[in-house]
Amino acid sequence: MQNNLNLPDWFQFSLQSQAEPMLNPSGGTKQTNNWIQQTVASISVGTGLAKDPSNWQEIDHWHVDASVNFYNGNPNFNSEIGAAIPLQQVAHENGFWLTQAQLNRSIGNGWFGIKAGILSLNPDFIYTPIYDYYIHSSLNNTLNISISDLPVNPLAAIGGVLELKPAQDISMRYGLFDLASTKPIAKVFGVNPQANVGGEGVAQFLQINYSPQWLAPNKTGSMLPDGLLQIGGYTTNNGVDGSGINASLSFSTGLSLGLDHRFWIGSNYSFNSLNDSTPTFVSAGLLSQGLIASRPFDVFILGVGKTGFNQLLAPNQNYEGVIELGYQFQLNPTLNLQPTVQWIINPGGAGNTAGIFATTLQITLNL
Repeated sequence: MQNNLNLPDWFQFSLQSQAEPMLNPSGGTKQTNNWIQQTVASISVGTGLAKDPSNWQEIDHWHVDASVNFYNGNPNFNSEIGAAIPLQQVAHENGFWLTQAQLNRSIGNGWFGIKAGILSLNPDFIYTPIYDYYIHSSLNNTLNISISDLPVNPLAAIGGVLELKPAQDISMRYGLFDLASTKPIAKVFGVNPQANVGGEGVAQFLQINYSPQWLAPNKTGSMLPDGLLQIGGYTTNNGVDGSGINASLSFSTGLSLGLDHRFWIGSNYSFNSLNDSTPTFVSAGLLSQGLIASRPFDVFILGVGKTGFNQLLAPNQNYEGVIELGYQFQLNPTLNLQPTVQWIINPGGAGNTAGIFATTLQITLNL
């Protein structure tokens, strides 16, 4: 779209639409189907957007970014079939969401970056691009942290992020978010967020990223994310002080699994059980690009996750698990089709609902 609109180099515009029709032919409390979709419009304005960072002047580091998400469909499919956690990562209340409006100093080839304004905690915290390949919300999300006040996209809050890069392979980030601003920002364009969204106080995040090349050596033609070790933690003082830690690791091996592959693991643990409805989460998966030699850009996707419920808030719920298997067909640079199946283990967490078999075809259009 950038070229089609003949936009200047200092102005970038992107539009992504993602639909996730889904049905559960067996299991759960009933068999039904659902449709929900997400459209994201983003703009960036800055003199350095189209320049090589090695040639940046100070002014080229700076840019203004804004994004709006639009959701349309039924976000309650999971509860209708007896699952506690959404099976679709785009399951959010219908309407327009302001997800970012920020001033950003990109780190480029330097050693520090900063951003401030209205922003979500991800993708700066508890996120790697590997999660984007998954459809189930626990695998696609920020390691399934379920504190309602936190500005996990599409929620956003007034805040800021400082990034330091003391070495080529290491970066550190600190973030501060005003939790009282979360609900007012969600309602800017008329969205009616869940009643438990919004609070008081602040949330602070600290994270270290380590991405040496040996974790995933470069391979010609690979489009998979770099290998990454990520360790972080957070604290909140929103009336019920809470804290948690999280970590993830992605890497390749010497196995012959297509053109390139990534194994990954991730986990989150919340120390304050009064502040998180899902205080424990463990997950793992595999991405393999080019398993079929004639389809070098397609990706095979496997993921598993187990969510532990808060026994103080929900004493009758133990855990809910998911196994997801998918295959992403890259038809062209703008269109992906991703047929996927999911098996939901112990849906609802209480042990009284049959396991859910669900299937979907995610349709992604990038303009």
